Amino acid sequence: MAVKTHFGIDFIINEDEIYLDSATVGRLPQSSVSVMSDFYSNYGGGISRGTHKIAINASRTLEKSRLIIGNIFSVDKSHVSFLPSRETAMLNALFSQGFDKESEIIASSLDDHSVITPLLNLNKFCGTQLNFTGIEEEIDLVSSIQAKIDSKTKAIVLSSLTLGMGVQRDWRSLSQLAIDNELLFILDISNGVGHASYNFDKISPHIIISSGDIGALGPHGSAFQIISDGIEKEFNPVLIGGGAVVSVNDSDYRLSSAPNKYEPGSLNIASISGLANSLQLLSNVGFEKIKKHEQDLRKILNDGLKNINKIDIVEKDGLSYGPVISFFSEDIDAHDIAIILEDLANIYVRSGALCSHLFMDELERESLVQVSTHLYNTKEDIITLLETLESIMLEI
Repeated sequence: MAVKTHFGIDFIINEDEIYLDSATVGRLPQSSVSVMSDFYSNYGGGISRGTHKIAINASRTLEKSRLIIGNIFSVDKSHVSFLPSRETAMLNALFSQGFDKESEIIASSLDDHSVITPLLNLNKFCGTQLNFTGIEEEIDLVSSIQAKIDSKTKAIVLSSLTLGMGVQRDWRSLSQLAIDNELLFILDISNGVGHASYNFDKISPHIIISSGDIGALGPHGSAFQIISDGIEKEFNPVLIGGGAVVSVNDSDYRLSSAPNKYEPGSLNIASISGLANSLQLLSNVGFEKIKKHEQDLRKILNDGLKNINKIDIVEKDGLSYGPVISFFSEDIDAHDIAIILEDLANIYVRSGALCSHLFMDELERESLVQVSTHLYNTKEDIITLLETLESIMLEI
């Protein structure tokens, strides 16, 4: 596999490929693969599995990764914990809060399955009621949510960047709304992390969850959560085992203190170290620099798509957008567009329901084409995409 260098980072992307599907899985920096390989070559152990040097080195690797991520988000490392996936983290958080049939959670139809299906599971097993906002309410989301809050409302669960439409939300204002109304706020930053700055030192959601392999450009099998001050006593994890357990008797058990008590089973230390390396590389470039780069790409892409006949962009005036654009054509299926782009020019985009069926139902569509960028994409990538797409549409 060849590498492509951008912003001083070597990415595992062939020179003849244009990868525009980062909202699904980001491309790994080559050095993150090396970090993981080094761990297996030199240590390969697990934490809390002995006093020998292999176990100790694994624990040191984990704590180094925890410190790196804590520093990037301006939180103490004791608030950072690791899980196998954001879905695992979301389920663990939701089912640990004691919600019942008298509870209501406010969420959004714009969010993807990894946010919504754990909520639906909570409704199925605990009877917890769900109150969804829609596309129209995104214009003033804070006011829309405020209007929905009543005595039964216990939590707000949202993503910072929606997958289907690419809406960038004001998580700070949403955090303040939750604080003012004494509600739990769970925020999934998987799609936005790595693209913009997230500083949680002054105001923060109560529970922050992120996949490691999307915006963070880490490997599969890695995710992290950040728990804010004051929430630990109310967060008793239902997923327990392994190094999270201190002692067990025939009627009870005792867990370790935070953050280890949130980390059940055998952690994938190699993947966690790769994730930390990727986030550190992005931080070294500068998140504001990355954001500016992607805003420039989005403008070129958005302007270009508007000039191509038979293409409609999924957007709404008055909203802020991140590095995700979805579009469709009434004249050709979304999957066909994606296949032809790959066949003609090795351009990789996503097509389909985008793991966002509630959103698609609201649009009354079955599929979209999605283009999502990261810092390894260039102006030339976008121009090639637009030129190829225009040639496709001229043939229809």
